[in-house]
Amino acid sequence: MISDAGLSNQEHANKRGIKAFLPAGKSEWQRWTVVLYLWGAFFLAYIGRQSIFSIFPVLRRELGFTEVQLGLTGTVFLWVYALGNPLGGRLSDRWSKKALVMGAILSWSVCTLMIGVTQSPSGLLAWRAALAFAQALYFPAAVALISNLHSEYTRSTALSLHGSAQFVGVIFGGWYGGFATEALGWRWMLWILAAAGTAYGLVLYFRLEDKQPPARTATPSTVDNESGSTGVFTPTYLALCISFFAICAMIWLIYAWLPDVVRERFNLPLGTAGLVATAYAQVAMIAGLVCAAPLGDWLMKQTKRGRLYVMLVGLIVCSPFLHILVRCQTLEGVRLAALGYGFFTGLFTANFLACVFDVVPKGKRGFAAGFANMIGGIAGGLSAYLVGLLKGRYSVEVMFSVAAGLGIVSAVLLLATVWLLFLRDYGRAHPEMAPAAAGSRGLDR
Repeated sequence: MISDAGLSNQEHANKRGIKAFLPAGKSEWQRWTVVLYLWGAFFLAYIGRQSIFSIFPVLRRELGFTEVQLGLTGTVFLWVYALGNPLGGRLSDRWSKKALVMGAILSWSVCTLMIGVTQSPSGLLAWRAALAFAQALYFPAAVALISNLHSEYTRSTALSLHGSAQFVGVIFGGWYGGFATEALGWRWMLWILAAAGTAYGLVLYFRLEDKQPPARTATPSTVDNESGSTGVFTPTYLALCISFFAICAMIWLIYAWLPDVVRERFNLPLGTAGLVATAYAQVAMIAGLVCAAPLGDWLMKQTKRGRLYVMLVGLIVCSPFLHILVRCQTLEGVRLAALGYGFFTGLFTANFLACVFDVVPKGKRGFAAGFANMIGGIAGGLSAYLVGLLKGRYSVEVMFSVAAGLGIVSAVLLLATVWLLFLRDYGRAHPEMAPAAAGSRGLDR
């Protein structure tokens, strides 16, 4: 068993780290204001990603996009974003996280501006790739910064609060892309977004601080913890990455293709189709986050597997809802299936990163988050591209169902890994608890 005294010492260590990290003279509640500042940045990032999916008919008409090229608007972004994430993670483990966040925001604002200037499909795809690389620098730095400010008993809540910006951004982006395009034109839609990102980046420059704890004398254990990938690729971490591959494949099918499916099936305007296809699932995901994040943190006090159990329930149940969602023949059915899918996906996403950090040493969290996000980006890009490529051969319903089946298979693999290997991997990531735990079973209170 981990003794109460051992846990108390660990909590004191966490508090000392937080105080060293925060601006001088500020109270500890400022760790939550950092999350809120980063929420705004993540929100703008997702508007930039999502808004283009609501203007597919305009891109077909004005720039001559083919179906495959439309699929590539998601795939190019996600694959470049995916490949850039491990680099962003490695840099965030070594350099100032504030500098990476600021550089990412200003860079993606410039890229958004240039997407609105482009005159061809190839030009637009090239700037989407540049946008992806800029955003790849943001995510690992932001989540590593948040995880270092919070203990494992508040980490799910903090990371989920930040992650909720993704779902709000998708809802707003789906509506904003269609509405602003119909009102002002698609180029002005992007230029306004670029201006908003630049302005917010300047605000963060004066509000966000990144003060690292004082330097300490290196020891063999701390050297191994500082940076790099050694010790990251444990069985639990790999099983988590596989499950993340499945969940991202499902999510990006909805992001990239459900607005077009809903528009064609129910003959809806662009803005309405984008809103229906994203709003219900995203609102339900937020509800799932709100329920699952504090539940995961609370269960961590009961058993180290606690938040993993919440994740597994979400993954197992959301997969059938994806199968149902795309087969509904009424708008009411689409809405209900989207609510079910979104809520249980929220249970998964609320605890995913916190579970990753449970089995990764502190000094490697940026790389671990970046590599996992790379896996998710590859999955999302692959699913978005394959629908465009295979749309003439297979129905959208079949491809959504295949993704749902992948979710069930990954859940079974994760369940086996959690039960057999998680406690060992958790203990290796927390060597400071080893003296208090005679064996891996002692970790599971």
